[in-house]
Amino acid sequence: MSTIYSRYEPSIPLDKIEIGDLNVRSGKDAHKDLETLKESMRRRGLIHPVVLLPKDDRFEMVVGQRRFLAARELGWKTIPALILFPLKPHEGKILSALENLQRRELTFKDKVETAEYLYDHFKGDYKRVAQELGIKDSAAADLLVKRLVPRPVVEKVEKGEISPKDAMRAVKAAYPDENKIIELANQLPKLTKQEKDRMVDIATEKPESLPSEWVAEAKKPPKAFEYKIILMAKYAEGLEQAAKDRGEDPEETGKIAIIEWLESKGFV
Repeated sequence: MSTIYSRYEPSIPLDKIEIGDLNVRSGKDAHKDLETLKESMRRRGLIHPVVLLPKDDRFEMVVGQRRFLAARELGWKTIPALILFPLKPHEGKILSALENLQRRELTFKDKVETAEYLYDHFKGDYKRVAQELGIKDSAAADLLVKRLVPRPVVEKVEKGEISPKDAMRAVKAAYPDENKIIELANQLPKLTKQEKDRMVDIATEKPESLPSEWVAEAKKPPKAFEYKIILMAKYAEGLEQAAKDRGEDPEETGKIAIIEWLESKGFV
């Protein structure tokens, strides 16, 4: 990112602020749990100023959409803000995503849209997307999986020769090697669901191996542990919604969430 300069302003009129394309949190998600935030702001004021970008005689929201919405519902006329300049559109997108990733988990849809925006900006460099968002290459590939499917595999999906889910499994397992993705796409329909899932895990652990080796190992009895996890209704519903958004089974989404948490906390 290029150098960004800032200026603190203690009172920017709320009616001069608009939520533009730079803010990556979707409208529905931005309104969640505002009551807690409003109570905190009512009692203690605003601890962290919002971040804005000058736009003619107005300002565009970069970071702090929920704080802005809470202030508006509280009847505030102005809000403290940090004004950034100069700022390119993709840099505003990155700042908004990073702030939300650090403060409050974005929805999967918001993450995908941000990753795809940056993927287009950086002309297909998914590793640059990972670098800018501060996530692993594998996590960036997971967000961009639909954009990374090679054309020959897309044609197989369109002909009904393989399922869209198998196409995405092949990408997750073998990206960025297009030849491996195509080879896997040809072999996946012959495997059971459990074997397909094991194959993706094996490929992630042994990226230098051949697709035929991944498939052969996936067909062997699994060397894994099975745990039974009981969730309260609201968490089970959340898991099902997350799986639906991601186009996965709840078991797969839950496994990915546990693995990512263990990795992020340094347990593995």
